[in-house]
Amino acid sequence: MQTKVNWVLMVCAGAALVFTGYKEFSRKPELHAVNEAACTPQAIKSIDNITERAIQSSKCAQRDK
Repeated sequence: MQTKVNWVLMVCAGAALVFTGYKEFSRKPELHAVNEAACTPQAIKSIDNITERAIQSSKCAQRDK
């Protein structure tokens, strides 16, 4: 009985990973402005998508050099 529950949980987790991965890979990141207002920590934290947030953070770090 316990192994059946484990298999069901593993299948559900796998389906969730496939769905999330497909959603992330199929969308195009939005471009955000690189200026004083857009490079504040609050502005970067307000970006929902983790990929867009990483891109924005990288661009702001390059801008400060």
